[in-house]
Amino acid sequence: MSAMASSERKPIFRLATINVHSFSTPDKHQNNIEELVSIVEKLNLDLISVQEIQNNKKWEKFCQLLSFPYFIYGSSEGEYFGNGIASRYPIQSSSNKKSTFFCRAGTRSLFQCCLEGDHSFIKDRTFAVTHLDPYDEDDRLKQMIEFDPHSQKVDILMGDMNALTREDYSDDYYQDAIVGKRKCSGWEKPRFDLIKLITDEWNYQDVFRLKNPQIKDEQAATCRFGTRIDYIYVHPRVTDQWILNECSIIETKGATDHNIVFAEFKQIEK
Repeated sequence: MSAMASSERKPIFRLATINVHSFSTPDKHQNNIEELVSIVEKLNLDLISVQEIQNNKKWEKFCQLLSFPYFIYGSSEGEYFGNGIASRYPIQSSSNKKSTFFCRAGTRSLFQCCLEGDHSFIKDRTFAVTHLDPYDEDDRLKQMIEFDPHSQKVDILMGDMNALTREDYSDDYYQDAIVGKRKCSGWEKPRFDLIKLITDEWNYQDVFRLKNPQIKDEQAATCRFGTRIDYIYVHPRVTDQWILNECSIIETKGATDHNIVFAEFKQIEK
């Protein structure tokens, strides 16, 4: 077997996260399922996590059009802001942990699952998705601390964190597009406490930053306000046979008000 053929057959695992805006376009509130599917299907994913869904026919149709045979739903604030996970592999177990306190945007949740099947990446690995409060960093911190994915041994943490990473922005962009815009709009001042908790205290790795250390400003944005608030984190294992191969932000071209975060892992040659 040639070196090229061996490389092409190396096992890989692809996953992504996206806020789908209740499967409606943010401007005209039209059904965006087909638009999203046309973008997502090109990524050839093994797993996708989504935010802002309801447990209805739209979620089911989205999964069916992408040929995901297994999909689950975790509620959050009533029927709104629910989270979902769809997989090509059977779902062995799942749990949904809701925040116990109410804030301006209501309650939120951490939805997690384990998979089963013949793919070695999923063995003993826990996946989780969340969508945190959009208004207040203190509430986001309280939610994440209560969910405590680190002690729950979540390996892959994904979702719309509504939180900022300072390294994503040049000084000029930070002052003009973030500090200035938030002041004019009466929004909260930019803070970075949540991301520091996840990365510095819990030792999760931001996979986008790992593969794209130089990308900043508009190129790093995942939402319409020009900031990166959607993430995929991995908790490293010393003996892991899988490494991050690629991570990128995929534009959704207005189908929803967020972009897709995509990651690909590959198995190390033994």
